[in-house]
Amino acid sequence: MALTDYELTPAARRTLNLFLMIDVSGSMAGEKIAAVNDAVRNVIPIINGIGESNPDAEIKISAMTFSNTVEWLTPQPVTASGLTWNDQSASGMTCLGEACKELNRQLSHKTGFLKSASGSYAPVVILLSDGGPTDDFTAGMNALNNNAWFRHSTRIAIAIGNDADTNVLATFTGNPELVFRVHNIDALKTVIKVAVVTSSMVCSQSSSVSCGGTISSPANGSVATANAGTPIGSTPSKSQLTADAIAMELQGELGIDVGDDALMNELDIDEFD
Repeated sequence: MALTDYELTPAARRTLNLFLMIDVSGSMAGEKIAAVNDAVRNVIPIINGIGESNPDAEIKISAMTFSNTVEWLTPQPVTASGLTWNDQSASGMTCLGEACKELNRQLSHKTGFLKSASGSYAPVVILLSDGGPTDDFTAGMNALNNNAWFRHSTRIAIAIGNDADTNVLATFTGNPELVFRVHNIDALKTVIKVAVVTSSMVCSQSSSVSCGGTISSPANGSVATANAGTPIGSTPSKSQLTADAIAMELQGELGIDVGDDALMNELDIDEFD
């Protein structure tokens, strides 16, 4: 029998789950939530392009908003092509602790969004907030820290304006290099785009990604070398690869160094005020 007589079955692609946690409390009203809406709406087709061109990974998105209550905008994870973004408004308090508890429920092996996620890549979680929690954040984090999916996930936080509690956000990410502070609309939209696109590309690579690898970003056609801050001879984690790649992309897009300080700390004026 010739080789061509066999029917070849394509290998199933693994799933990368991307979670967006968006603060829609009252302090986000106006320019902040408008910029978030614009950024997310414009990044969806980019994510769709990454997913369609990636032979190994299918990217699915789950979007949550939180203020006085927590709401999933997606009843289940969906591909970017199946996601229509409806602009969000902002009011109420910042119940980040409850948002963490709800994320924990949906990162469950038994119930929730990932109950049938065997063979998936570790998820990516991106948190956007402009303040500090007004509820029991510690209880929410304790629940998440006992969650295997969360412990292996890549977490990114975008701190919007001067009032955002970067210590809380660093606790959430587990890596202060994955907390990025922004002070104006253009920077906010750029950081959302770079964070979503870069993390999707890094985390959907095979486990053989190693120090010195390159990650091409469709956002601007540039290439980020993901090896900054990684000791010679060691294999960086996906979290560190993501931090390094985002820093390189932001340096190219915004012309600044991220370094150890929060993004754009050198600016004295918060344009959101």
